[in-house]
Amino acid sequence: MKHTEYTLDDLNKFIELTQAIEQKPDSKSLRKLLSVRDKISIFKNIDPLHLKALVYDVKFVTYSHKDYVVKQGEDSKEVFFIIDGECQVFYDKNYLSSLHAGEVFGESGVLFHKKRNASVVCASQKATLLLFCIDDEASPFTAQSLVKLYRNLAFQINDKLEELNRAFAKR
Repeated sequence: MKHTEYTLDDLNKFIELTQAIEQKPDSKSLRKLLSVRDKISIFKNIDPLHLKALVYDVKFVTYSHKDYVVKQGEDSKEVFFIIDGECQVFYDKNYLSSLHAGEVFGESGVLFHKKRNASVVCASQKATLLLFCIDDEASPFTAQSLVKLYRNLAFQINDKLEELNRAFAKR
């Protein structure tokens, strides 16, 4: 799976955004998300105006070591982007993999309207995540961008499946 390379400036920007959101959780969070959208692979080639219409309920959340981010079997409505820290994925309490800064998860449940198929737990002392929901009711204004977003999500899911297949083949 491809990992995005972050500069110190990128990380400082993310931290600055997180602090601003924690102090004032309003529509500014979406504008701040737009300023870093190029670092989030699932937003690739999506017009910023369309992204504003597709993404809602944007918030930055910090988790502590061993906090559950999501639990297997829960309803799915948010997608998560790891800004900093590490999370671990568990299926039926069995460790599957680790997730790092720059990775997205929770997309398959949202895309297919299914319950969470695994639990994700904060593995570092703290992890800062960007959470958001996707408005999947396309309007003529957003239809093309929704298709691009779903295509990007499908590629993300495919990359994860390929990685799991490689790991399984090595066993």
